[in-house]
Amino acid sequence: LVHFLGPGDEEWASVKAKATQRHAFDHVQMELLEGEAVSAAFDTAADSRVLGSERTPDWKAKVAEMAARRNFIQVRCADAVYVVGWRLEK
Repeated sequence: LVHFLGPGDEEWASVKAKATQRHAFDHVQMELLEGEAVSAAFDTAADSRVLGSERTPDWKAKVAEMAARRNFIQVRCADAVYVVGWRLEK
């Protein structure tokens, strides 16, 4: 189990995760997330997934706002990925 956290992500971790899984927190630096390898991967993915009809003048900015760059780190060399979406506290 590894939790890849970008800058500012730890504040969103649950109390339980902070108490029992802190050893699995891997803090990814902004220099890596904004670096050449991750940026190139996101540019390639965006170019192949955004349809021509969706390519408004600001489409790259919209994609950048939605991108979770730390997810690239999670799946780059994985043989298998199990993802659990976060939930709001009730």
